[in-house]
Amino acid sequence: MINILDNIIEEGLNRIEKQPITNRRIDNIILGKSVYTMKNVDNIFTDMNLCLVLTNAGYGFSYFQEEIDFEYTKSIVNTDIKNALKMKIPLFLRVALADCLFSISGTSGKNRYFAGTLQQKATLRAKEIMKTIPKGSSVSLLGASSEIVEEAKAKNCNLRVIDYEESKIGLSLYGNIVENGKNQLSEHLLESDYIIATGMIFVTDTADSIFHFIKEHNKKLIIYMQTGSNIGHALIKYGAQKVLCEYFPYYDFSGPTRYSVFEMKDNLINGFWPHFGKNST
Repeated sequence: MINILDNIIEEGLNRIEKQPITNRRIDNIILGKSVYTMKNVDNIFTDMNLCLVLTNAGYGFSYFQEEIDFEYTKSIVNTDIKNALKMKIPLFLRVALADCLFSISGTSGKNRYFAGTLQQKATLRAKEIMKTIPKGSSVSLLGASSEIVEEAKAKNCNLRVIDYEESKIGLSLYGNIVENGKNQLSEHLLESDYIIATGMIFVTDTADSIFHFIKEHNKKLIIYMQTGSNIGHALIKYGAQKVLCEYFPYYDFSGPTRYSVFEMKDNLINGFWPHFGKNST
């Protein structure tokens, strides 16, 4: 099975070698915890940690769920990003560094913006994610999101909501019970025409198996990304139908939120995987 993240890292390293920027030192790694709630849910969740990598020329970001360990970052800060990727590091940090490579070399999407309050922007994002899914479609949502569930219900979709986080399993979101993703995930996905996932599939090491699954069973994959959003454009050539890349600072922060959308047109264009240049969508 192809290792998509390794391929993307190799591509990113090749791209930054062509950049005039010589200082690719990692200046700062910020690790922290997100304590949050969800729309129309009373529960407080503490399962999400975050990693923000800062260099002279770009940033990389990932959410993750394993315990925070600050010790290993001491050997990575003040190191060239290329050398850091040769070290034995946690997967979430590898994803954040891959994200940083493409932040340094530049992404190819046309800039768009969500505006409004936090919840208004979350709703606009959900509408953009669901925009190309026909009414009444069968959809599996990997990762509970109130706004996406709400939009899917508005389009009369046959929806399954699946999550790995124990504190979310069993929750009711607009009448949909959140199911356990650790139990027979492939059987759940077989029943859906569309699969919606987040960039967290790279941190949980499930990206390769999901991309393999959609090709084998002819499913349409839509990914929305905060984690690894700078690498999102590269996922079209691996079979993603649509990728929404949301760039830092995310919709949770005040002010407009910048994003790009990449889409596959009819799977192949003139017999080749689509290539996206500057200002393309």
